[in-house]
Amino acid sequence: MSKKQDIMDAAVKIFTESGTSAATTKSIALEAKVSEALIFKYFKSKDNLIEEIVKSGYREATKLVAKHLEYQTPESYISNLLELPKILVLSNKDFWRLQYKITPLNAMATAHHHLFMKSSQELLVKAFTELGYDEPELEAEITLFIIDGLWKYIAANELEANHIDAMVKLTQKKYSRFPKG
Repeated sequence: MSKKQDIMDAAVKIFTESGTSAATTKSIALEAKVSEALIFKYFKSKDNLIEEIVKSGYREATKLVAKHLEYQTPESYISNLLELPKILVLSNKDFWRLQYKITPLNAMATAHHHLFMKSSQELLVKAFTELGYDEPELEAEITLFIIDGLWKYIAANELEANHIDAMVKLTQKKYSRFPKG
């Protein structure tokens, strides 16, 4: 692993434990076992480090989404999208825990999250339209609300994998029974 990645991993840990405001580059350097100067060699500021972590996390998330979420049928898209919070959070729990903590307080993290979710909303509207729902835009918003709550719940809590699977399966089951229109 590179020193830059060591710094980013240490920063995720420290930011998650202490918050981005309370965390210091000194504490990150100690955790990463590097000099504080090396942090500033790679990152102009603590804010720049946070931004790089968020961008990197969403790049990885986008790759996972591309592997898991292809629009074939409206039903399969909705079902697969409801499973996405589990896949994303469990693939990089530290990043999503950090996101859970900083998104409400950090405009840059919020902007990346909204951009990440935008394509899902467009495809959800398409899916609900194809399924004949009267208000596909509202259905898409409600589904994204469920997904948003699910990833945050998984990120914020230590849950057994089988419990997470059960929550996802029940959500998929309930959603598959919603009447059209």
